[in-house]
Formats: sequence, structure tokens, C-alpha cells
Amino acid sequence: MRLPRTAYTSRPWRIHEIAGDFRVEDVWAFSMPGAGPDDFPAMLAAIQAPGDPAREALPLRFLFAVRWKLGALFGWDEPKAGIGARVQSLRDRLPSDLREAAQGSHAGFAPFTAVYEWDDECALELASKTVHSVMHLSWAPAPSGGYELRMAVLANPNGLPGRLYMAAIRPFRRLIVFPAFTRQLESAWRERGRPGPRGSSAATVDDAVGTDNIPESVLAHSSLSRIDYADRFTLATDANATPEQWARAMFGDVPSVAERFIWRGLLGIRLSRGRSPGTVAGWRIAERGEGWIRLEAASWFLTGNLLVEATDGRVSLGTFVRYDRRLGRSVWHPLSAVHRRLAPGLLRDAAAKMKDQKLRP
Repeated sequence: MRLPRTAYTSRPWRIHEIAGDFRVEDVWAFSMPGAGPDDFPAMLAAIQAPGDPAREALPLRFLFAVRWKLGALFGWDEPKAGIGARVQSLRDRLPSDLREAAQGSHAGFAPFTAVYEWDDECALELASKTVHSVMHLSWAPAPSGGYELRMAVLANPNGLPGRLYMAAIRPFRRLIVFPAFTRQLESAWRERGRPGPRGSSAATVDDAVGTDNIPESVLAHSSLSRIDYADRFTLATDANATPEQWARAMFGDVPSVAERFIWRGLLGIRLSRGRSPGTVAGWRIAERGEGWIRLEAASWFLTGNLLVEATDGRVSLGTFVRYDRRLGRSVWHPLSAVHRRLAPGLLRDAAAKMKDQKLRP
């Protein structure tokens, strides 16, 4: 739940002593059922614990993957633009008692680095060519009783480019990132102390990129007259489900906000509206075969096939693209690198959903 800025500014947090020149961008609260006044360290441990990659929501994975790709393209994240180079670390501003606490801080969350960790709050920082930002986590009484985790995002933009950057990402941060992050943090609190991640978390996903690395028998399921881009990711699984069930577990019956942003916003793909037995997430179910299903969609500059196979204890996701205009290659080439990072998570997410449905009474 998003809170007013006064939820941060009105409380006597130690961060106020060192970050007076930072602007408060957002304040959010996360529900922590059963939490008590001394559970802040337990909360930090829960959200830092290694766990199921499926816990990382697809919108978060996608948007951060795009952000790092843009950062590499424009040089936003070069070492000379980071902490200790373009800007000084907030650690250099710490009073003596917080400086001592910072020595033992374990509150790092990549790519952020810890500034300090106190009994009921901690601060982390990150700097790039565009902005020096701070994530402030705190522990506060919840209005309904008990305690809740609060997160304040502070920013010190680097001139006009930094202010434009912050304005550009604000809608994505508020509409996609924080709602997904809320679900992720609250899930981490609920699942704390459970013995290990769910079964699919450590599963290896095999990948093949390029038509030369994908069997002809698989490529034959594509409807494209010419395949300009192809990849295929495969996960071993004991789930007993049809290819259509796997496709719906991966993409949903209707496209999510992140999927609409990717497919319709960036790729211009025409998606069907609403739920339908003949569509998956807006993609048309074009053909089915024994152990496979093919989804099709197109924009004015490219045509895509998504091929989902489920047979012999394995599930595969294949993506085939034909460039119908020169723009197709220009747009899909950088996005394909992001797609290849996200595809394994799609398969693991779907496997986790299948396991949950199997366990559900």
C-alpha cells in the first residue's frame, strides 16, 4: 500500500541525519502478519534468504533486465558513475554510532549496497550516471495492529537528465514495480523458516538459440515461411499437464500489465481482447498437435510464434520470429537478450504453479 510522504518524514528515523538533500519519491507499506516490535532483523533475513526464482515476479525481472540493458547501452552504470566515483557514499556522512553499526551491516540487496543497519531501520544506496538513490527500510506499528515493513525511496537526480529519468520511470515504478515487489516481500515473510525452496527452484533450464541448434522436427511446427530468430528453452518436470495448460500457466488467460507493455507497447503486437478458449494471453491458438501447441500473433513489422511442448517429462518454450519490415530486426534484437534472460523463469514459474495446484486440496 502506498503511503503519504509524511509516513516517512514524521518519524524520527536516523536516515534524516544524512540524507537531507534527497527527495522522497515514494513510501510504501508491506503487511507482515503476526509481526512483533523486535522482528525487523527477522524480516531482513527473510527477504535476503535465497529462495525460489519464481518468487521474483515477472514484471520485476523484465523491467530490471530492460533497465540494465539500457544502462549498458548508454553507459549509465559505468564504474566512474557509481558510489565513490561520481558521488560519495552516504557512509561518509554517518555519525560515529551509526558508523560502528555499519561495520556489521548485512542489509545488502544487489545491486544496492548497505549504508547502515539499526534496530528498526536500515538504508541502502545505489548510484548511476542519472541518479543517486537510497532505499530506506523501516519497522513501524501498523494501523490495524502489529507491525509492518515500510520502504521509502529517496533520490538525488544528476541534473536535468536525472530528473527526466526519474519522471520517465515513475509510472512503471508505481504501477508495476512496487505492486509486484509488495507481493514478493509479503510472500517472503509468510514463507520464512520453511525448509528450502520449492522443488522447481534449482531445476536447470536447457537452452538452444538459433535455427541451427533447434531440431528440424521442432522448427517444422512453426507456421513462418522464414524464421529470422529462434530459441527454445527446456525444463525437466514431473508435472502431468497438457501443452495448453503449460501455456496458460506461463502467460495467463489474458495478458498482464507487463505482457501488454512488452507485446503491445514495445512490439506493437495485435492481441485479442478478453478471455477465450481460442487464445492464451491474447495470442491466437493456431494449431495443436500431439504434445505441442502453437500460439501466433503479429505486428506490422514482425510475426511471432510461441511453441509450447510437453512430453516425456519435459516442457519446452520455443520462440520463432520473422521480420516483416527492417524495423523488426532493430526492435527485436535488443529485446531478445532480455527475453532470453526471462524465459527460464517463465518455465520455473509455471512449474511452481503446477506443483501448487497439485498440492492444493
